Amino acid sequence: MKKLHRVIVCGSAMLAGLLLAGGTGSLSLCASASAAEASPETLSNGSVIELQKLNLGDGVILDKIKASKCDFDVSIDGLKQMKAAGVSDAVIQAMIATKAPAAGGGGASVAAPGDPNDPKAAHDVGVWLCEESNGQKKMTKLEPESFRMWMGGGPFGGASRAVLTGLAASRQVSARRPVFYMYFGENGQGIMGSTSPSELPLAKFDLKPKTQERLLIVGSVAPFAGYNSGIKKESLRAIDQEKVAANIYKITPKDDLADGEYGFCYTSAGGMGAVGKMYCFGVHTK
Repeated sequence: MKKLHRVIVCGSAMLAGLLLAGGTGSLSLCASASAAEASPETLSNGSVIELQKLNLGDGVILDKIKASKCDFDVSIDGLKQMKAAGVSDAVIQAMIATKAPAAGGGGASVAAPGDPNDPKAAHDVGVWLCEESNGQKKMTKLEPESFRMWMGGGPFGGASRAVLTGLAASRQVSARRPVFYMYFGENGQGIMGSTSPSELPLAKFDLKPKTQERLLIVGSVAPFAGYNSGIKKESLRAIDQEKVAANIYKITPKDDLADGEYGFCYTSAGGMGAVGKMYCFGVHTK
């Protein structure tokens, strides 16, 4: 027992001596570890690509950029890398904004990225649905649907139709006058070949339950008159358009839309009367 007591006493004395002799170094080591934990991470192109692969959504990535120290490569090669990885235009714009010079002096400042649910913020080129609930807006991009052309008629004329598969679009709304925003992009970048909302008329489709298709007449042929392109008047729905910012337009139907299937359709003056795809949605209130 005496021997064991001496070992414990000696061990305690050695530990105390070590703490007194090397206390400064130990405290320094702990302080360094604490500082390392507290130091903010630096976001890079690779960081954003990792977040993109996690499918976190633009809102989360934009908030992360806003809250972090950033060092992005926004050169042409860097932007190509981001686009190839599927990073959205809104996120890329936020990355570029971090390189903007600080107001009133040199150096770089992290600019607040755009809110993906703010209609006036940057969005991918296309047509977006804006829905509002409890004072909060939610922006959803309409994915364009492909159509095939079909020509029918007889000796006294006929019509060309755009044919879409399925009786309903993937996006359905309950509002009689849904609100949309069209983003045309910079440098004349259009939407499916169009350069203004007037070239993307809103039309109502005819439904064919037997074949499970949506149809839209986009041209007609008459004896001695030849081929005429254009959506028939009965199918068109009037819209109000308002330019809210550069290359951004707010689109609202002038009148209540009846239950049915609709689309913003780009048509050309040549060929079979229509090219490209259509931005489709349905209105169902019952």
